[in-house]
Amino acid sequence: MQQGALQRYVNLLLAVVLTVVVLHYGQRLLLVLIVPSILAFLLLPFVRMLEGRGVPRWLASTLASFSAILVVAGVIGFLGARFMSFRDELPQLQEKLDGRIDKAQEFVADHLSISTGEQVVWIEDQVRNLGEAGGKLAVDLFSWTGAFLSDVVLIGIILILMLMYRDRFRQFLDAISEGKEVSALEIVDRIAELTRHYLRGVGLVILILAVLNSVGFLIIGLKHAVLLGITAALLTIIPYIGTLIGGVLPLAVAFLTKDSLAYPLAVLGVVGLAQFLEGNFITPKVVGSSVSLNPLASIVALVAGGMVWGIAGMVLAIPLTGMFKVVCDAIPQLNPYGYLLGEKTDRKWRS
Repeated sequence: MQQGALQRYVNLLLAVVLTVVVLHYGQRLLLVLIVPSILAFLLLPFVRMLEGRGVPRWLASTLASFSAILVVAGVIGFLGARFMSFRDELPQLQEKLDGRIDKAQEFVADHLSISTGEQVVWIEDQVRNLGEAGGKLAVDLFSWTGAFLSDVVLIGIILILMLMYRDRFRQFLDAISEGKEVSALEIVDRIAELTRHYLRGVGLVILILAVLNSVGFLIIGLKHAVLLGITAALLTIIPYIGTLIGGVLPLAVAFLTKDSLAYPLAVLGVVGLAQFLEGNFITPKVVGSSVSLNPLASIVALVAGGMVWGIAGMVLAIPLTGMFKVVCDAIPQLNPYGYLLGEKTDRKWRS
């Protein structure tokens, strides 16, 4: 008995190690398969609607795929044009930042008896550390974005083919489940429903936050209010960390472009109110518990996704872990793992 239990633990450990290795070295291949799969789940109702109106399957699949790509391209183009305008003002912001730092150094030297030279050394160390961390994040973000954009054509083709040949996939899943207790087709249908609910909810939350942030920043009189509002909303797709980064950006702009501290405080108020509404009302009502993950599982998934796949892993961590939980809930042998990941406190399997 003990030897059998030990063998199970060894097999589990080997499976975890093998999974991490495959995820790490097969990142690009897996991404160009996972992303169109998720999009296919989301677009399937639209494709079925077009087919119901007499549109051929190949054309319906192509139209749906191009519609999704055009929406993403439109958002990127809209933000890109405004970012170019923001970039032109960076030299002026740098000058204001230098002036603020000089005033802060004088204040510290007068009140804390720390010489300007010591402050400069400390600031240089902190800026260097922050620059390394921020630079790595920026490099990861831009490299992932660049790699993703370079794979857009491939992802689009795979997405169209997945939608066109979906019946073949369903027949395959039905065939491999024949005679078994658990239907693979039923599991995939549950995953598809979870994915659609989660992505629609997240998209609506981002839209609501973008409007709230942008309107709030416009009322304050913050420069580039729409760019900062939409960017802060989009960053919420990265759980926990994205919210923090999305709040820091408009705060920094307010601090550097306005002479009164009332503006940064107003920005904090807008961001805080938006996040309060999002966390307590918007997300619970719109997204609900679609992925049904407890906070610990969500944080561990987020950290693990970031370590293995960087920005892409952080974005995909929650939905992929939610999909894994669906599998665990459907297969009796994996029910304990689903219980470990989930929010429910009642056990539904025998000890």
